[in-house]
Amino acid sequence: MAAQYDQLGDKVADWDVLPVRSEHLEGHTLFKALGSVEGQSVLDLACGDGLYTRQFKARGATRVVGVDISEEMIRGARRQEDAHPLGLTYHVADVAEMPALGAFDVVTAVYLLHYATSPEHLLRMCQNIHDHVKPGGRFVTYAFNPDFRAKGPAFTRYGITLRDYPEAPVDGQTISATLHTKSPFTIHFAHWSRSTYERALRAAGFQTLTWLLPECSPEGLRKEGPAFWRDYLDNPHAVALRCER
Repeated sequence: MAAQYDQLGDKVADWDVLPVRSEHLEGHTLFKALGSVEGQSVLDLACGDGLYTRQFKARGATRVVGVDISEEMIRGARRQEDAHPLGLTYHVADVAEMPALGAFDVVTAVYLLHYATSPEHLLRMCQNIHDHVKPGGRFVTYAFNPDFRAKGPAFTRYGITLRDYPEAPVDGQTISATLHTKSPFTIHFAHWSRSTYERALRAAGFQTLTWLLPECSPEGLRKEGPAFWRDYLDNPHAVALRCER
């Protein structure tokens, strides 16, 4: 399912300017859940073209490695590394089958787990992720909100439209979302319940799981005003999850 990004090419290049993907919402929430990475090693899974991989390095991380299943996304990340070298390393791999890359203080994954194609695939992902986290380390992911409610205002003004979202989705059901970039595109992923995520993560060995709803940064609130963000924050399409060994 995630290999669909091979077909998107440069369409994802400007999606970080969408309100749902901006530094004021997604970035702010991710880094709040993550904490400082200064002096730490980071493995960035589902890294895409390296948007956050580069930011981890800029925030003081030492060794930073990016992994994505899409050859096209990694090609774009490597082009940026070639143009502006930061000492980043990138690999193409399905996280469930990823070879050993070492132990890291921090493992991250922005939009990964909901691409699992089955509970077994999800478990293999989580096991491999756990194997790459040092004892005492953490895994922080940002993923589709298992508690998202179908009824409510449309999210188009935030840059995303969920297509034909069911009122009561079941595990494994395919969800479609259109991202309204300059060249809009649609992605497909699977719905997994909160209990399914937690079962897989605990079975993999993570001890502490903490769900965090997205927050808007003070800068974002000043820029757009609290009223702009209210509908989204009342029913966000994605949430953060911090897992500790």
